[in-house]
Amino acid sequence: MMGDEFNPEDHGIEMDEMAKMYAEQDMAEEQKEWAREQANRFYRDFEKLDISQAITAVYALVKSGELDLTEVTTMLDNMIQVFEEDEEYEKCHVCKQIKIGVNAKV
Repeated sequence: MMGDEFNPEDHGIEMDEMAKMYAEQDMAEEQKEWAREQANRFYRDFEKLDISQAITAVYALVKSGELDLTEVTTMLDNMIQVFEEDEEYEKCHVCKQIKIGVNAKV
C-alpha cells in the first residue's frame, strides 16, 4: 500500500476537476505570455522615440480617430502591469509618462 501518495479523490476533488484546474492554470500562463509579447511589441514602437515624441505620436493617433483614448489608456495600463510583474521599471516609467502626457493633451 502506498499511503504517502496524494489522491485528490480522498479530499472530495474529482479527477476531472483536477484536470480543469491544471488546464485553467495553463491558460492563465499562456495569457500572461501573450500579454508580455504584446507589451514588448508595442513598447518597441516607443523605444525609437523619446517620451515627448511618443506622447505626440500617440495623441495624433487619438486625435485622428485611429485610436480611442480609452483603448490607449487600457493598453498602457496593461503594459504597465506586465512590466511591473517583470520588474522592468524603466519600461514601466516610460509607459506611465506617455499615459500622463496623452491624457494631459486631451
